[in-house]
Amino acid sequence: MDYPYLIIPITVLITSNILKLVIAGIKGNLTLKNIFITYGGMPSSHTSFAVSITTLIGLRLGFDTPIFAACLVFTLLIIRDAVNFRNILGKIGQVFNRLVEQLPAAERQAAPVLPERTGHNLIEVSVGAIWGIGITYFLNLFWTQLHHIIQTLP
Repeated sequence: MDYPYLIIPITVLITSNILKLVIAGIKGNLTLKNIFITYGGMPSSHTSFAVSITTLIGLRLGFDTPIFAACLVFTLLIIRDAVNFRNILGKIGQVFNRLVEQLPAAERQAAPVLPERTGHNLIEVSVGAIWGIGITYFLNLFWTQLHHIIQTLP
């Protein structure tokens, strides 16, 4: 098995989540709820992860291969989901939570509180894509050089 196809995207995913935590800390939004429960934030780690494997496939197998095209299609679906569909779910959560606030107190306790921030904006997705491409490019370069050095050892 060619392990960079797993290791590099997972590394990109982990580093994008670390970056997300750092940015949330700088903004003053770093809470346990934000770390473990909510979606969204800067950068989009889903986007960086999907873009990473797509970039890696392009770099290693070619940008004109069918597998690259398939990866690109799925990456675009993930990005569309992050920006569009999950933002719609967040708006539904806002409406639902406002309706629950109008219920009598006894009924309000039985209703769940839905998340109101579940998606990403275009800037968060763009930064995730840039992060995914950049880190993947440099990790692949490092991995290729390391592999070359190991092959030339006596």
